[in-house]
Amino acid sequence: MDYPGISALGLPCGSGAIESAVRRVINLRIKGPGIFWKEQSAEAILLLRSYYKAGRWNLLKQMAISSESIIAA
Repeated sequence: MDYPGISALGLPCGSGAIESAVRRVINLRIKGPGIFWKEQSAEAILLLRSYYKAGRWNLLKQMAISSESIIAA
């Protein structure tokens, strides 16, 4: 990575934001006492939670609606 260039742009170059996102998006929903997931179900819930946390829930709804119309045709 071009750390001097990233720093010159005023962008963060540490891992703290990623680690925080993992905690907020994954750990708080997927991990917990007595919670067990099958791999496919965990991946699906992570996709949904990621779209929600990124503020892109409406985009996901639009994709679901458009795929339903393709399936119905």
